Amino acid sequence: MGEETPKARKPRADQLRNRERLLEAAREVFRGEGGSLEAVARTAGVGIGTLYRHFPTREALFQAVYAREVEGLERRAADEGLADWMRAVLEMMATKRGMVAALAPVFEPDSTFFSEQSQRMRAAIAALHARAVAEGSLRDDVTSDDLMRVMIGLSYGPGADPARAGVLLEVFLDGLRPR
Repeated sequence: MGEETPKARKPRADQLRNRERLLEAAREVFRGEGGSLEAVARTAGVGIGTLYRHFPTREALFQAVYAREVEGLERRAADEGLADWMRAVLEMMATKRGMVAALAPVFEPDSTFFSEQSQRMRAAIAALHARAVAEGSLRDDVTSDDLMRVMIGLSYGPGADPARAGVLLEVFLDGLRPR
């Protein structure tokens, strides 16, 4: 008789709650420039050991928060219009901006993880773009890549100002209407 492989246990309800609280806290803490893991644990109302049990490294926490944000944007892309989705993307990019600053020493933008997330975002914006063009609410000379470039430029480009990004996005959105 061979040994049976132990079945993976379902996480307990308190473990799931702690994970959710940590992800929400990390999103808020990393939204600023930097943020410590201790601040994430404190904001979530858990000990640092609980944080490390769920996320053994800062990068693991960042990736979990970022993947969750992208997943939410994918869901929203199915239900929302282009303008609302782009506003949500700008909000997510503000969170990511702080996380990138916090992770600068270990950040690998060419990693498979970031490549996969980028593909998911590009697929979502391509679907929104196609829908908006078909509805006649978007100029047909603007591509989905153009839309993504603007979002990246507003968030990370030279002179990007998070305090002004929303205003500039609204100006851009006004210019997207068909002539």
